[in-house]
Amino acid sequence: MKILILCDVLFPQTIGGAGRVARELGLAWKRLGEEVQYLTRFTGTAPTEDHVETRYFPSLARGLPTSFRRVFGETVRRFQPDVVHFHQPLSACLAIPPSFSLPLVYTFHSSWGQELLVKSSRWPLTLRRTALPLFAWVERRMLYRATAVTVLSRFSQRELRKLYRRDAIVIPGGVDSQHFRPDGQLGSSDGVRLITLRNLVPRMGLDGLIRAMKLLPSHVRLDIGGEGPLREELEGLIRVLDLETRVHLCGHIPERELPRFYSSGHCFVIPSQALEGFGLVILESLSCGTPVVGTKVGAIPELLERFDRSWLIETPTPEGIAATVQSVLAKKFPPRQELHDCIAAEFDWEKIAQQYRNMFHRLT
Repeated sequence: MKILILCDVLFPQTIGGAGRVARELGLAWKRLGEEVQYLTRFTGTAPTEDHVETRYFPSLARGLPTSFRRVFGETVRRFQPDVVHFHQPLSACLAIPPSFSLPLVYTFHSSWGQELLVKSSRWPLTLRRTALPLFAWVERRMLYRATAVTVLSRFSQRELRKLYRRDAIVIPGGVDSQHFRPDGQLGSSDGVRLITLRNLVPRMGLDGLIRAMKLLPSHVRLDIGGEGPLREELEGLIRVLDLETRVHLCGHIPERELPRFYSSGHCFVIPSQALEGFGLVILESLSCGTPVVGTKVGAIPELLERFDRSWLIETPTPEGIAATVQSVLAKKFPPRQELHDCIAAEFDWEKIAQQYRNMFHRLT
């Protein structure tokens, strides 16, 4: 089977969950013997080790919208896919002509309009609010053009029904269980190490997590991986709270170092405040044997309740985060290899890719 993946963002060109899902599914399908090609926007860098052919749309700033349809048409004629799997509505709306007759599968990660209101953007908030009806029109159009729609969580399934009255099939995100596995010993032997890996943007709730550190015992440390526009603000907060020796902003963690980063923590904390459609970092941390404490936002409870409901932060305030972390650290965690095996058995990317492949065969 030939699968064309159409997406606005593709990891590692762009850091984020949706782009990572697109990349990992493509690699898993290739390992399963399918022919795969990516079609995405060019953002200045390109994957170097994927071994999957990638074609690029011009950026909207440099090319006319009609060039999307031209590039898509050329790609389809040359590659001759059996199915098109797209992940965002804008490039799909611009690229796919109304007469296109092959099966279209849309993986809906979250509402485009909600994302633009909550996530960091170069567009002023007033402009984003003004454009909301257009975003909703594009999204609705592609949802109803799609032959089938998938979501990563029951939370996203409910959101989709509420916003657009469109049904969707739940196929969760996954993890590369061969890469993400327990690696080495815990960090400092004279204290407790909390870790998190997030884009440094407001909806991630990192300011609340840093404030929670002031309420936790002095032997508790926090390492924050990731980059983003809030870095300077978070550095200032760490100084104001006199936490320089206990909270460390680690910056970008390269892919090859992630298993060691995850494995080095006693506990991973995900303090999201909004718009968490799945949470791949939860699977990655658990696959490395490190338990996860998270807020009751979006799809986070769907993953954590499988292990221990007490891992959920009931009140997403600094006090609530600190109380939950202290309570969880006082308990005995499952063995690290046991956590890894549990995640690998259900969420390895090849198992997730097989679910999509079965659906594609039914559609074609």
